[in-house]
Amino acid sequence: MTRSLAIAGVLLATGATAHAQSSVTLYGVADAGIEYLNHVPDPARQASSLVRMTSGNIAGSRWGLRGVEDLGSGLKGVFLLEGGMVLDSGMAAQGGRLFGRRAYVGLDTPYGQVSMGRHHNLTFDLIIPFDPMYFAPKYSSFSHDSWLAGRTDNAVKYTGKFGGLTASALYSFGVDSTIANGSEVPGNSRVGREMSAGFSYGMGNIRFGAVYDQLNGRSVATASATERRYVAAIAGDFGPVTAYFGYRRLVSQLLASMSRSDLYWTGATYNFGQAFALTGAVYKTNDRTSAKDPMSIVMSADYRFSKRTDAYLTASYTLNKGGSALAANGYDGSVVPGANQFGAVVGLRHNF
Repeated sequence: MTRSLAIAGVLLATGATAHAQSSVTLYGVADAGIEYLNHVPDPARQASSLVRMTSGNIAGSRWGLRGVEDLGSGLKGVFLLEGGMVLDSGMAAQGGRLFGRRAYVGLDTPYGQVSMGRHHNLTFDLIIPFDPMYFAPKYSSFSHDSWLAGRTDNAVKYTGKFGGLTASALYSFGVDSTIANGSEVPGNSRVGREMSAGFSYGMGNIRFGAVYDQLNGRSVATASATERRYVAAIAGDFGPVTAYFGYRRLVSQLLASMSRSDLYWTGATYNFGQAFALTGAVYKTNDRTSAKDPMSIVMSADYRFSKRTDAYLTASYTLNKGGSALAANGYDGSVVPGANQFGAVVGLRHNF
């Protein structure tokens, strides 16, 4: 009897230890605001102003589960399931996917993490800290090129951190599983393929990063065509001021317009203590195939009530040179081609 109790005690202690070394965290972001846009297409008047409620303005609204288990010897099992949501309607984002932002499982080792599933692309991972607006869904470099904050299905990703250096590589067997025969096609591994590599490095108050990303066409007919992005950026902290500069070169055999273009951005953030920050940024696209060279000027103010809750006001003025049609929110058809657009959004964000 005593021996049985002892064995039971050992098993319970072992179970408790294993449980203590494992964790699952629920987290998320809720972001909603009221937006104003002018020069929005209107069939009755050609153009009108628009006032609307919007979700995910400076950060995409989301919820997620993050798990980790310590396997010993520096090895950990990890998983992440993250879904986007649209607060003003309660709908799922990313085309209605349950975990449309990220969904992966992997192993974390002393030499880096390897994971498999749906991932952020490497420009999102490595370049987001170099955009003054942090690739905000509205009014950032994301408006000029949404693939800078893209996501890819069927991907294997490696990320290693070595002091101030972060190095990453990604290979996708097909970036978009929602396209019929758009990925993982028997006999044609190039359909929807993505290959990417990059790094970021911090040295004192200066940090910089670079990414190369290549996509193949998402059909058998376009599998041999590629779309390549070369991205480099630098940022520096100087007391309360952080300054940013970035560059992206696009060379595409897949796009009908702006198939060769350069995107530049620069800006700065001034932190007034812990509670208030002002950010200014300029984003400029140079289309090498036409005179359509849009530019957007952005100002943003953020007030932090606490570490979890903040209020913001962001405004953008987009200049559409040469008949371009860049809206404050991107190439989404919400501006009359060739017309300049003013947009502003005031909102509230809560992290949990």
